[in-house]
Amino acid sequence: MENSMLESLVSFMLPSNILSRFTIVKVESNAETLFIHLDEIASADYVNDPNIESKGFLAPVTVRDFPIRDKAVDLIVRRRRWKDLRTGKCFTAPYDDVKEEGTRYSKEFAAFLKDVYGEESYDLPFA
Repeated sequence: MENSMLESLVSFMLPSNILSRFTIVKVESNAETLFIHLDEIASADYVNDPNIESKGFLAPVTVRDFPIRDKAVDLIVRRRRWKDLRTGKCFTAPYDDVKEEGTRYSKEFAAFLKDVYGEESYDLPFA
């Protein structure tokens, strides 16, 4: 029960677009960092298509989000991999709305850092 309360609390802190595409699997922390593990929800478009088959998950990727109470927040994201049976090619759903292109930061956190530190900053907190 303690973990479910923690997951509920964490859901209020995540960007809304993340919870529409991912489920919270686990929440962990240590002295410096809060780790939020997320798994991509299977898209109904792919599940209902007989020509597309699930191939499990890709390796997890860490995306840095806004710090909370001086703790770094890492989103440990596992995306689904799909296979188109007609072409034999594997693919994933687009990922652009979760992290900023060319970074390991959430879109909102990257926008905040660019606003505060500028485009070419190399000494960022929580980086």
